[in-house]
Amino acid sequence: MSEGFTCDERWIRDAHGRVRIFRGANVSGRAKLPPFLALDDPKWFDLLASWGWNAIRLLVTWEGIEPERGRFDRDYLARVRALAEAAGARGLHVVVDFHQDLFSRALGGDGAPEWAVLARGKPAVGRSWFMDYAIAPAVRRSFAAFWRDDEGIRTEFLASVRETMLALRDVPAVIGYDLFNEPMADLATLATGRFEPGPLADLYRAGIRLRDELDPARLLFLEPTPIAAFGMPTFLPALGAKNLVYAPHIYDGPAIVASRYVPRLSSFPFTLQSILREQTRRREPLFVGEFGVLNGIAGEARLIEHECRLLDRHFVSWTVWHFNPTDVDWNDEDASIVEPDGSERPWLAPLVRPYPRALAGEPVRWDSHARRTWTLEYTPKGDAATELVIPRRWGGDGCRVRADGVDVRWIGEDLVEILAPQRRDRVVVEIDREPRP
Repeated sequence: MSEGFTCDERWIRDAHGRVRIFRGANVSGRAKLPPFLALDDPKWFDLLASWGWNAIRLLVTWEGIEPERGRFDRDYLARVRALAEAAGARGLHVVVDFHQDLFSRALGGDGAPEWAVLARGKPAVGRSWFMDYAIAPAVRRSFAAFWRDDEGIRTEFLASVRETMLALRDVPAVIGYDLFNEPMADLATLATGRFEPGPLADLYRAGIRLRDELDPARLLFLEPTPIAAFGMPTFLPALGAKNLVYAPHIYDGPAIVASRYVPRLSSFPFTLQSILREQTRRREPLFVGEFGVLNGIAGEARLIEHECRLLDRHFVSWTVWHFNPTDVDWNDEDASIVEPDGSERPWLAPLVRPYPRALAGEPVRWDSHARRTWTLEYTPKGDAATELVIPRRWGGDGCRVRADGVDVRWIGEDLVEILAPQRRDRVVVEIDREPRP
């Protein structure tokens, strides 16, 4: 399944030079708790594939990889490998995410093993866990010790990254690694603007060196601090290495606070524009690693439809938070797109929508408004076909695809190939939800 993805200053591209767009889910918050595996049964990947998705962000934890200092759990890594291979067998590309929240499960979060926690405190519990980044001294001290590499704990984390890359480097489905989920420091340090250019950039440079040594064909997904998810500026420098992807998260702060989506108050459009400006400055492709519904927000389907339409407009790849078909709900997040039995939650439907998974040309316009004709416009380039996914879950028994002057053909129940003559300046593709001939 490996397709030789590379990055230019704007897009992830395949070996044919086509722009690649990714759609999928984080799998899953279940990995935050023992036995630290995202899924118990890989059959659930069939459901993601049936929606036309082509990617997952697969969570792993340091505690699962290195439960005791210097002892790497290769049985755990073998089970992670088996999940990645099962995803690939279903056409799902895998971004391996080294996940953490609040540094460690010992502090009410997840990520670091208990032996790496150098400061003790009362663990966070429940939906307000995020506040412990600001108010819990043990969380602040633990992060500070990690970024300073006290007692070699940051060095040991990188050793766990090394072991994971070694375990997965010949799995074709794995396209890259997200080196550190939502990296944090205390708020006073963040306010100075020194954290991201200093300790965080140093960690990422070390990860780049590991990638270049062990698995040079893979992409690296680099996150700013999580406050960027709410429109705050980032000071993360461009690191000048090949095949780096900018991978922030985006959440609608007012909707989370009010537990209700109010369109005129939404912070999502502002935050997305801020992130797009940062992407332009960095000259890296954009991949939104997380967005979605937290804690049962009212109006959740309208929120997701609005966010997906904006992401489509800018040809943004994404993995929604999160696909968790289990009864394990870490800290009562109530954020899974499915119920424990796999049945759909109200905000799933807007996520399953057409997208160009491979675009043979340069993107121009994408309008995916739910009540209008779906429209894609691009400047054709090269001899390869554009691949347009139209999920059966969205199109029903069929739909009509129009693209004047080009060859349009269905090659499956949810996949369209478009071959455009190179002499054309523009190709405009339109989809109407009505049975195809």
